Amino acid sequence: MKFVFIVLAILAALGAYLYLHPDVWQGWVKNTPLAPAPTTTHIYKWQDANGAWQITDTPPATGIKYELLEYRSDTNVMPALPEKDD
Repeated sequence: MKFVFIVLAILAALGAYLYLHPDVWQGWVKNTPLAPAPTTTHIYKWQDANGAWQITDTPPATGIKYELLEYRSDTNVMPALPEKDD
């Protein structure tokens, strides 16, 4: 009976730790079937009447041509730094 209590106490402590530190859990399940699916964000890009680019999360008014951009949360969208020529 003591053994069961000790195992349950250890599991409860581990569960509390993972609840308070979700970054640890995400590191453990990364690239496994338990990992959450990446989220997708849709962005609408178009030019207004003055030629200024507009970028929003809602589509423009009807009749305005726009480009639909899609970004996944697991993708780096920052451009790489240019290589230095020595």
